Amino acid sequence: MAFLIITAMVLIPTFLFLFIGGKMRDKFVFEKVGNEGIVDVNDAVKFLRRNEKTEYTSGVLYLTNRRLIFFKYRFNWIGIIPFIGEAFISIFIDKNILVEIPLHQIYDYTFKGKITYYNNRSKEEGITTFYTKDGEEIQFDIYTMELINNKKPDILIALDRVRKTLDNPNAFVPNTQ
Repeated sequence: MAFLIITAMVLIPTFLFLFIGGKMRDKFVFEKVGNEGIVDVNDAVKFLRRNEKTEYTSGVLYLTNRRLIFFKYRFNWIGIIPFIGEAFISIFIDKNILVEIPLHQIYDYTFKGKITYYNNRSKEEGITTFYTKDGEEIQFDIYTMELINNKKPDILIALDRVRKTLDNPNAFVPNTQ
């Protein structure tokens, strides 16, 4: 009986914070340029490094039709509390852009999914490195539910689709020559 009560005391606030965090992420407003729209969002992202400067920060990665934008969570230190802390930090997004990559500057990217098994648990990493035309390397850990099937995250699939339209400006109007 005590196990059920403790489980409920952990699960109910966790789901409540995740629900509120999803609503906050959907209503989050940032400055956009003309006719820029959000294509995809991933809130299970960690910014790892830019060139040689290493940083381990959780946040939200937005893909628009013009750029990739990463906003960090304000109270990352609360994430040390299992389940509840990780769900709670998703409510508070910092308004300052931590990383911004214009899509026309992305030369290429690599995605390497890696699952490491320990005694009774596993650690999943979806290391994504973006290479820009300026020679920068920007690395993220983008979580995906189907990493065991070696599936790329949805935000990277959407990025491929958007980059094809950047290479072909007539992609939305195919009959124009």
